[in-house]
Amino acid sequence: MDLFINISMYSIIMKEKLDKIDMRLLYELDWNARQPETALAKKIKRSRETVSYRISQLEKRGIISGYATWMNVSKLGYQAYKIYLKIGGNEKEREEFFNELKKRADLFWLGVADGAWDVGLTFFAKDNREFFEKKNEIFAKYSRIILQKFTGVAVVAYAYPKKIFYPEPQDYYYMFGRIEENGLDAIDRKIMSALFNDSRTKLVKLAAEAGTTVDIARSRMKKLEDKGIIVSYKALIDYQKLGLEFYKAFLYFDSFPEEDEKKLFEMAKQDPNILHVVTVIAPWDIELEIMVEDYQQYNAIIRRLKAEFPNLRNIESATMWGDYVFPAKGTIMKL
Repeated sequence: MDLFINISMYSIIMKEKLDKIDMRLLYELDWNARQPETALAKKIKRSRETVSYRISQLEKRGIISGYATWMNVSKLGYQAYKIYLKIGGNEKEREEFFNELKKRADLFWLGVADGAWDVGLTFFAKDNREFFEKKNEIFAKYSRIILQKFTGVAVVAYAYPKKIFYPEPQDYYYMFGRIEENGLDAIDRKIMSALFNDSRTKLVKLAAEAGTTVDIARSRMKKLEDKGIIVSYKALIDYQKLGLEFYKAFLYFDSFPEEDEKKLFEMAKQDPNILHVVTVIAPWDIELEIMVEDYQQYNAIIRRLKAEFPNLRNIESATMWGDYVFPAKGTIMKL
């Protein structure tokens, strides 16, 4: 496993001329973008000025395009529902479709791909009836270009650190899960809205935008984190600039006993290329999000899955070229 990680890191360095310092910074900023530069400097054993310069260069080169905050909508009383579509239509119709979707405040995730499906959506809704109405609205409005449709429910999504950048053991975090009711007041919403636009925004600026004091803003953020509403502060990394490819695999099991579930999660924890594991109620059982250097590396992971899990009946794949989490900036203000 260590040899595999080192080979992967070397290839990325050669393609984008990133050294180990850049790679470690990408790893850290993806896992927690709000880490202060002093803490990052201590981890990479360089000065704070070096860290600041390296981050600014990653931003100027477009490798880091911004910083986002992920929240768990299930902690606010919402269920996550999934829709996958095969679409037709001309380029103008598809562009209009994507642009309209990106404006929706009830959309957690939009994925655009080639392969098993063309468009993937994760909506959040208070109950089955609300989702039923949402999906019917979309299917009716865009019936001309929707060729096939699949729906399901997201149970839990597990996110792992990107060990492809730096092979440090790290725990996972999760989104969705059990539904809870945690209300947000006006200050919470303003804080979250500011963090959505820039998860690295300074605390002083954050407090000013929320119309409160620094101490209150800090306390509110800590409470949102402790309740599991805020799950991650992330750097938005352009993986194509690093020569990486992003795949989604849909796993169909004849049966999926608890021991196989634990085995799959352990595999995901160890494999540097598996980013997310999503358990679903759908025609398939598991979704894996995998980042690799090329299709051959992806195919090696698929072959290993087939060898490790005799109950794995089928795997469908999609190559992702568009990936947007909370595409509508004003989402939190409308919850």
